[in-house]
Amino acid sequence: MLKFFEDRGGVMAVMSERADGSMRIYADGKNDKNRQAFFSKCGIEKGEVFSVEIVHGACAKTVDKSAPHLIEGADALVTKDKIFLSVTVADCIPVYFYVKNSEIIALAHAGWRGILGGIIENTLEEIFKLGGKNTDIEVVLGPGLRACHFEIKDDILGQFEKYSQHIIRREEKIYVDLFAIIREKLISGGVLETNVSESGECTFCDREKFYSFRRDKPMETEAMVAIIGLKK
Repeated sequence: MLKFFEDRGGVMAVMSERADGSMRIYADGKNDKNRQAFFSKCGIEKGEVFSVEIVHGACAKTVDKSAPHLIEGADALVTKDKIFLSVTVADCIPVYFYVKNSEIIALAHAGWRGILGGIIENTLEEIFKLGGKNTDIEVVLGPGLRACHFEIKDDILGQFEKYSQHIIRREEKIYVDLFAIIREKLISGGVLETNVSESGECTFCDREKFYSFRRDKPMETEAMVAIIGLKK
C-alpha cells in the first residue's frame, strides 16, 4: 500500500498495489472481494467510499455523504464531508488534493484526454467554490505512466501543441511528460509550486508493483484504487 500526506494528521490518502488484486469496478461485482479486503486493510467501511464512473473526461463533481456511491459521468470528486473518495487507475495519474485549514479533499483520475480537457482546472474550480484558498492547496501526483513510456503517435501530436516544452523526441519516437503538464496547470491555477509533489513511480516500469494497461494490454482492464478521505 502506498501512502501520501503522512505528515498531515487530518487526512488519509492511499493507493493499492498489484498484490492487493484488481480494484476495477464491474457491474457483476467480480472485484468486490478485493475492494472490500483493501478497504478493511485501510480501516474503511465500504459504505464510506464514493467512486467515479471514469469516462476519461474532464468533469469534476462535488459530493457529500448523501450522494450515490458510484458517481456517473465524472473523473474527479471533491468534498468537505468526512467520506472517502476513490478512483481506479492503471496508467492514468491519481491526483490527490488536500486543502489545509478548510477540510476539503479532492481526487482526480487524470488521463491524457482529461488533462487536455481541463480535469485539473475543473477540480480546482470545485475546490474554490467550497471556499478553498489556493495557498492552502497541497497536491500529490501518484504513480502513473511517466514520460519514459507515454509514447504518442503523430495523429494526436497536434493536441499537445500548447505543451511543446513537455514533448520529448527519442529514437524517432515521441513521448510526453504528462506530470509536467499537470504541474503547469496546477501552478497556473494558483497552487504554490512548493505544494506540489510526486511519488515519482511509473506504472509501466514496475511490473511487480503496478498494473499497466499500456504494458500488459489485457483483455480486461485490471487496476489499482486510489483513495483519499478526511479522518473522523
